[in-house]
Amino acid sequence: MKRRVDLNVVAALLGAAVLAFLLYGLGVRQVLQQLAKVGWGWLLIIGQEALPLIANTAGWHYAFAAPHRELSFWELFKMRQAGDGFNYLIPSATVGGELLRVNLLRPKFSLAAGAASVTIAKFTQTLGQALFIALGLALAAPFAPLKPGLLLWLWVVLAGCSFMLLLILAGLWQGMFSRVTRFLVEWLPHRLGRYLPVDKIAELDGYIASFLKGRQGKFWTSTGCFALGWALGSVEVFLIFHFLGLPIDLPTAVTVETLSVFIDAVLFFVPGKLGTQEGGKVVIFMSLGLPAVSGLAFGLIRRVRELTWAGIGMAFLTSFREPRQVGERPET
Repeated sequence: MKRRVDLNVVAALLGAAVLAFLLYGLGVRQVLQQLAKVGWGWLLIIGQEALPLIANTAGWHYAFAAPHRELSFWELFKMRQAGDGFNYLIPSATVGGELLRVNLLRPKFSLAAGAASVTIAKFTQTLGQALFIALGLALAAPFAPLKPGLLLWLWVVLAGCSFMLLLILAGLWQGMFSRVTRFLVEWLPHRLGRYLPVDKIAELDGYIASFLKGRQGKFWTSTGCFALGWALGSVEVFLIFHFLGLPIDLPTAVTVETLSVFIDAVLFFVPGKLGTQEGGKVVIFMSLGLPAVSGLAFGLIRRVRELTWAGIGMAFLTSFREPRQVGERPET
């Protein structure tokens, strides 16, 4: 029997190979010397992440298609971080964190309402990401010492990604999930198609369409909160540059974060950003005329911060009571 190739595993192995190659090529001792410079700065670097996490939680707060006054901001914060931690630490959980958030919402929301909020938040987060990248390329990158010609290619890729976002938005507006379900019902064998939750999916599309058409203010507020969350990553750039003893100004900090977010968006399919986190920073540093070994150290510092908060997210997960079984009514 032929075994199916797991693309997540392949991507993770390639990422690990890239990381090993960088450590070998640039020198483990040199990298450790860079990391030793941080000292007590680890506390600031790890702690500042609370700022973008709060902004991201606010983005989800405004993405609910149903009232959620009974759900506190702190509960949302814990649910969001639990989902992020799950996505980061579980190699094959590309969308597992989103499914986890839907399940955690079950005690207080119907399945469709919870799934709608997670779907809308995922879209506004991606839209906020594109908005931050565009602003970074327009307002900061021209004043940073980037290699000539790089900006043009970045704009081309961003334009293509933005076009895909517009197509997805149009699909959500027109009931994309119901259309896909109808297609599957028609083409799948009857014994499989009958298990598709057609009614629930139609309800999900109804919540999403109602939000997009009737709550434009909340839609753009959610997008703005997520864009702010991406932008606050520049604070971490400032701190890491400071403790590594590298020269830093506002355009360079924003440009480093813009390019980092850009690379993460393009290579989103690599589990835990293994190899892309470090390799991407090396490429960014070289494009700015900075030492490659400092770029690798930067990537490793950011990975430690990500692992720390992913662990906190998994700890938050234990604080939730067991979600209700499918079919049970949410609390009112």
